[in-house]
Amino acid sequence: MGGSQVKNNTALMENLEGMVQSGKWQQQQWRKIAAEGLPINKDDAWKYTSLSGFKQLPLHSAAFQPVENISYESLSLNLDGYRLVFFDGLFSVRCSDWIPKTTITPLDRLSDVETYELSKPVQPDAFTYLTDATATGGVLIEVDAETVIDKPIYLLHISSGMKGDVCSYRHHISLGRLSQCELIEHHISLDQGGGVTLSRMSADVGKGAHFYHTKLIEEAPCQHHFGHNDIVVDRDASVHSHCLMLSGVLCRHQTSSHLQGENGFIEMNSLSMPDDQQTFDSRTYLRHQAPHCRSEQLHKTIARGASNGVFDGMIYVEPSALKTDGQMDSHNLLLSESAQVNCKPQLEIYADDVKCSHGATTGQLDARQVDYMRARGISKDKAQQMLLFAFASEVAFKIRNVCVKQHVCDKLVGSLSQVRPHSDKKGLAPHLIPEKFTGRSQGEFYV
Repeated sequence: MGGSQVKNNTALMENLEGMVQSGKWQQQQWRKIAAEGLPINKDDAWKYTSLSGFKQLPLHSAAFQPVENISYESLSLNLDGYRLVFFDGLFSVRCSDWIPKTTITPLDRLSDVETYELSKPVQPDAFTYLTDATATGGVLIEVDAETVIDKPIYLLHISSGMKGDVCSYRHHISLGRLSQCELIEHHISLDQGGGVTLSRMSADVGKGAHFYHTKLIEEAPCQHHFGHNDIVVDRDASVHSHCLMLSGVLCRHQTSSHLQGENGFIEMNSLSMPDDQQTFDSRTYLRHQAPHCRSEQLHKTIARGASNGVFDGMIYVEPSALKTDGQMDSHNLLLSESAQVNCKPQLEIYADDVKCSHGATTGQLDARQVDYMRARGISKDKAQQMLLFAFASEVAFKIRNVCVKQHVCDKLVGSLSQVRPHSDKKGLAPHLIPEKFTGRSQGEFYV
């Protein structure tokens, strides 16, 4: 866990402790973070992601909001699915749908055995424990074996976003043998947002099961979001997981996965679009344990204004993971002189007869492509916007659900229509250039 032995601000820790729930497992999770403290910028995993704004907030649990106070229908995606609604950290049974062949258990009704299983992370960090300790809303979703859920399960989270409000969610989904399910996580905070969203979703994908997962982060400009997903993949199972960070002042999300069964497959993709002085931090950790497994990753960042983009990914191949095939790519665009992207793809390989690779590029738009389009009657601004959309939509087009895919593409069009990429002094932007790596990200690996 990335933490520090130096104790953080006493008032902040007291505020956080006041939000810890009474469950035995949650108290245990709190003790883990209390012993280590919150991360600081000297920690390697946090040196590009500052928590100064978060630590200055007057943190407290979000107050209860009656359903009538929030127009959740207008905020919901217009998709054909089973909707589970969460307001300010609480599960609203009244606004949620019944799902056939599926058992839904609210977080506060879980047994000690179930909560013990929930507390097992693949690759934890400080906010993994903090989310567990403070979670007030969440559900356990159990899909029966040999069951195909005919519609996506849509988890809609709405935060009032008052300053210092903390909404904490803990979800788990268990897919039985040969089952199939699509899950969509959607996080929204209202315009006055100045609070914090803590979110953790874990998944156990059984033998031969298929899991499709998409997470949309559309927070208010002053809202913080810390998310962590843990996915365990069994034999002959497949997972497709996408995370799209579209708005928020600081968004940090990690997907940690464990391929524990032979012939498993996982795809993990992300798209980050920070603007102004926002920081969007995307992370992955993938543990290959079983032989004959495949993994694919594509991560893209478009950094604008004085924003900060971060990507950190690790593929860890154990000695038993023979015939592993893993690929991780990170591609980043800088659209202003003040924007920055810090990229660190990593491999650790302890098995023979594997095929693993990673690659990263960072740069600006290719001026020759813009000139080519202008020579065919397309304006410079339109040409730049088309190229940016083509770059970003590669991730969006991987989303399985048509409605969600269209929603993301509409957001991209609206956001990119305001972009005016800068050029160098000669009026030409350089081609995408390989990231200058340090340490393990130079392509070093361990055998």
